[in-house]
Amino acid sequence: MPTITKYEKFKFWTDWTLLSLGIITLSYIISLIAVLLVQGAFGFGQMDWGTPLSNTLSQIAGGTIIGLGTGIYQKSLLRKVFNISSHWIYTLIIGFVISELIAGIILWQLGLDREKLRFIENKPLPETLIFAFAGLSTGFLQWIILRRFFFRSGYWVISSTLGWGICILINILWFVPFIKNSFLAVVMVFLLGTLLYGVITGATLMWIMQRKE
Repeated sequence: MPTITKYEKFKFWTDWTLLSLGIITLSYIISLIAVLLVQGAFGFGQMDWGTPLSNTLSQIAGGTIIGLGTGIYQKSLLRKVFNISSHWIYTLIIGFVISELIAGIILWQLGLDREKLRFIENKPLPETLIFAFAGLSTGFLQWIILRRFFFRSGYWVISSTLGWGICILINILWFVPFIKNSFLAVVMVFLLGTLLYGVITGATLMWIMQRKE
C-alpha cells in the first residue's frame, strides 16, 4: 500500500461514510422489493406473512442485495488503497446469506415469523441481532483478506459487527417526540444508522491501515 497523506485518509473516510449512507439505503430499499417478489413467487401478497420457507428465502434474497450493493462500493474505494479482489464483495453476500439462513432455521424452530421481526415492523432488536451476526460473519471473512496487508486487522471483525448492529439498533429512536412513529421517522433514523455504520467502519479502516513489513 502506498503511503497516503492525512488528507487522502480523510477523503477516503468521507467517501466511505457518504457512500454507506447512500448505497446501503438504496440497497435496503431494493432488498424490500426482492423480499416482496420472492414472497409473491410463493403466492403471498404484501399483507401476508408467508411461511418459514418463504420468509427465509425472501430474506436471503434481500440480504444478498444488501451485501452486493455494499460490497461493490466498498471494493471500489478499497482498490484505491491496496490490491483487493472481488472476493470482498462475496464475503458480504455470504455473510448475509449465512445470517439469514441461521436466523430462519432458529425462528422456524421457535415458531416465530421472520417477517414480523423487522425494524420496519417496530421490532428493531431481533433484526439488530441478525444484522450484527451478518456483520460478524462478514467481518471474519474480510479479516482473512485484510490480515495479509495490515496490522491490527482483527479489529475489523469487531467494527463490522458493531457497525451493522448499530445500523439497525438505532431505529429504536423512532419514538423521538418531534417526529413520532411516522414515515419521516423511519427514513431519518435509518439514514442515521447507515451514516453511523460508515463512520464506525471507515474510522476503523483508517486506524488499521498500516502495511505489514
